[in-house]
Amino acid sequence: MFTAIVSISALLIIVIISCIFTRLNPGLLALLTALLIGVFMADMSTSAVLTGFPVQLFILLVAMSTVFGIAQKNGTLDVITHYAVNLIKGKALLLPLLVFCLAFLLSALGPGNIAAAALLAPMTMNLAKKHKISPLVVAIMLCTGANAGAFSPFSPTGVVALGLLEQINVQTSLIWVVFGASAVLQSLSALGAYAIFVVRSKKRGYVAEKASVSIEIPRLEKRQKLSLFAIATLIIGVIILKVPLVLMAVGTAVVMFILDLAEEDEVLAGVPWSTIQMVTGIAVLIALMEKTGGLDLATSFIANTTSPAIINAVLAFVSGAVSAYSSSSGVVLPAFVPLVPGLAEKMQITTIIPMVIAVAVGSHMVDVSPLSTLGALAIAAVEDKKQQKRMFSWLMAWGMGMSVVAGIVAFVFLDLWF
Repeated sequence: MFTAIVSISALLIIVIISCIFTRLNPGLLALLTALLIGVFMADMSTSAVLTGFPVQLFILLVAMSTVFGIAQKNGTLDVITHYAVNLIKGKALLLPLLVFCLAFLLSALGPGNIAAAALLAPMTMNLAKKHKISPLVVAIMLCTGANAGAFSPFSPTGVVALGLLEQINVQTSLIWVVFGASAVLQSLSALGAYAIFVVRSKKRGYVAEKASVSIEIPRLEKRQKLSLFAIATLIIGVIILKVPLVLMAVGTAVVMFILDLAEEDEVLAGVPWSTIQMVTGIAVLIALMEKTGGLDLATSFIANTTSPAIINAVLAFVSGAVSAYSSSSGVVLPAFVPLVPGLAEKMQITTIIPMVIAVAVGSHMVDVSPLSTLGALAIAAVEDKKQQKRMFSWLMAWGMGMSVVAGIVAFVFLDLWF
């Protein structure tokens, strides 16, 4: 019992530390903590502790990051973005919707939420300035769209969720349910922001500029065409041919390097090693918690202090509140999702997917906050310093409010409907 208490206390302390000391990677700290507790308190060997390292998840994250890193380095994603911007044909009021859809697609197809936001933020904020559109609504649509696509099994966050589903013995094909539900529920906040924007625009007599926002688009080069073909093959192989994602991802990355579609050193330098370290380190500590009884202790506490009627609302709110100050995919998901099976068993809940969805929605809906990477990228793309300060305050308020909104949305759609 004592070791179980120490293990769960260690996880809580690490989450708190990650909120305060943002430069310290909590994954490395979690790995060290797991080894110390396992060896000196649980009388385990180092190899026994490290059996909790998620090897397949690690390989999948590296491979998928490599595939879309190649497409980003050789300009493929940039050209596609330019094509998409031309679709609105100068109708400025449609720009926020375009930003949402484009961020969603880029995030879902593989680069992930952070890469999508980083790629789109400079261009979309420049267009917002040109057409006198509030950068705040563009930032909200950008961040929310990127997060709405984040749980696709092709994106880094989706890969993490996929590994966690496998860890808790849930059929991995249900990742599509998590992805779809998360996308729909997170989109509600974007629609709300857009509705407010349109109403305010009409009250102010706002009229979209007639000037076209079309820009000159370079033709796809051979490297870029081959990159698109490789990504399309990856998607078809997984969805239609049912080839394991890890096999397709590694195979696609190898072929793209053989075809010299980008410089290997540059691509590998762009792999999010810090995030991967967070996810895998936390996973080792969670595995140790399971062996020492820490997970059982945590689920017992939650089960005794809440009700099955509001459990999804509670999970969404709490995961959102923690995620506002910590990494959503690197800390919150690996810490909360493993609790779900034991919690469901103690509360006699028959289906656990809604609980996973609640954690997914809660942990990512708050990422509009400027404390998150997405919000920070959006603010950094705004040139006016005074406007940056105003945006910081508004995005902070919006992001913090999303933890409450996530709880309400989870209660209405997950607690009442399921």
